[in-house]
Amino acid sequence: MLWVLFLLPFCLVFYGFALLHNACARRDRSDGWEERSVAESGDRAWLDAWRAGSTWLARQEVEDLTVQSDDGFVLHALLVPHIAPRATVLLFHGWRSSPELDFLCLLPFLHSLELQCILIDERAQGESEGQYMTFGARERLDVPVWTAYAAERFGRRHPLYLYGMSMGASAVLMASALHMNANVRGVIADCGFTTPREVVSAVLRNKTPLPAYFTVWLLNWYTRLFAGFSLDECSALDALRKTELPVLFIHGKADRFVPSYMTKQMYDACASGKALLLVEGAGHCRSWLTDRAGYEAALREFVEQHTWK
Repeated sequence: MLWVLFLLPFCLVFYGFALLHNACARRDRSDGWEERSVAESGDRAWLDAWRAGSTWLARQEVEDLTVQSDDGFVLHALLVPHIAPRATVLLFHGWRSSPELDFLCLLPFLHSLELQCILIDERAQGESEGQYMTFGARERLDVPVWTAYAAERFGRRHPLYLYGMSMGASAVLMASALHMNANVRGVIADCGFTTPREVVSAVLRNKTPLPAYFTVWLLNWYTRLFAGFSLDECSALDALRKTELPVLFIHGKADRFVPSYMTKQMYDACASGKALLLVEGAGHCRSWLTDRAGYEAALREFVEQHTWK
C-alpha cells in the first residue's frame, strides 16, 4: 500500500506532462502529411476534392508572408493572390491541423468569389514559431497582427474577412471584440467552440476513463505552469456579446469532436448581425463535403452582403 502512495505523485506528474504534450506541444508536419491524412480517412469524396484543390493551388503564383506576434514569434502564411480581388480572406486552421488540410478544397470556390486568400500557419504549427498551441488563448491575439499586416499591404479600404475552422474559428471569434482595422468586414466560423475549458472537457469525456473535471484541472495547472496560458482566460461567448462584426456561424450537427450546441450558444450570444448554417449529418469540419451547395450559398450571400457595405 505504501509503495502505491509513493508512486502516485510520480504517476500524476507523468500523466500531466503527457496531457500537456498531446494537447499543446508543437507538431511538425512531414512532407505529404495532409494528403496521407485525407487518404487515411477513407472519405473518397474528400480525397478527390482535396486533390483537385491541390492541383489548382499548384497553378497559382503564391507568396510566403511573415509577421511577428506580440510576444516575439515569427508567424508564417501563404498568400494566394487574385488578379483583381474585391476582398481578402484570412484563413485560420484548426488544432493540430494546417491551412492546406482544412481549406484546400474551398480555395477554388473562394477564388471564384474574387477573394484572395491568406493561408495562415497558426503559432506552434507548420512554419510558424512557438512551442505550444493554446486553444485560441494566444492565437486570438495573433489575429489583429495579421489584419494590421493585410490593411497595410492591401490598403485601409480593402475589405478583409476572418475565416476559421475549429480552433481557428474560436480564435477569430475570440478576437472579434478586439481592436482591429475598420476594413475587417466579417467573421466566418466553422465548428468553433465556446471556451478552451469547455472543449477540452467535451473531448476528454470521450477519451479518458478518469473524471473529466480532474483531468481538465490537471491540464490547466500544467498549461499555466509550463505553457503560460490558462484554459479559462478567454471565451468566444464573452467576445461575441461585445462584437460589432457580423458573423456567419457554421457547424455540422453530427460533430462528435466539437459539439454543435456550442455554435448555437455562440449564435444566441452574438450581439451583431449574424447568420447560422447547421448541416444535417456533417461531422467535424465536414459541412462543405456534406452540403456543398448550401455551404457555398451561405458563404456567397455573406460576402455579397458585407463586402460593399
